[in-house]
Amino acid sequence: MNHHLKVIYNYICLHVSNSEDVKDIIQESMLSIWMSVKNYNFQSSFKTWIIGIVRRRIADHYRKLYKNQTISISGFEETLVKDDESDNIISGLDIEKALEKLSKIEKEIVFLSFTVQLTYLEISKIIHIPVGTIKSKMSRIKTKLRKQLQEEGEGIVKL
Repeated sequence: MNHHLKVIYNYICLHVSNSEDVKDIIQESMLSIWMSVKNYNFQSSFKTWIIGIVRRRIADHYRKLYKNQTISISGFEETLVKDDESDNIISGLDIEKALEKLSKIEKEIVFLSFTVQLTYLEISKIIHIPVGTIKSKMSRIKTKLRKQLQEEGEGIVKL
């Protein structure tokens, strides 16, 4: 599971900004994965199956918040764990700023596609949106990001 922990952490951070909540969801997710591993049926990749479980734990987290209404959900702060190598590749580009302008579902699609490296079919199974819709959303996302990066004076980035 150590191999998948970074992906799980980043995926949770995409949806949850409170670090304590992130830690709780990681623990709950790891427990759910461990307890459910005997039910893994190889119909999707293991990574896709894991992300599906983590997504449900995130939903459970928000259901508890809504039910208890003791914590207000405000804003969205994206936190990413980056490799030194990827920092060198993107140095000088204001990609984070461009990504902040994307909607929540667009950020999720970008994360699942580029960071987790899932196929559009796998993304479709996780977020319950038809594959054709995922493809068209990704095309619009790429166009939007290219335009924003050009406007920021960072040049043309081919995604």
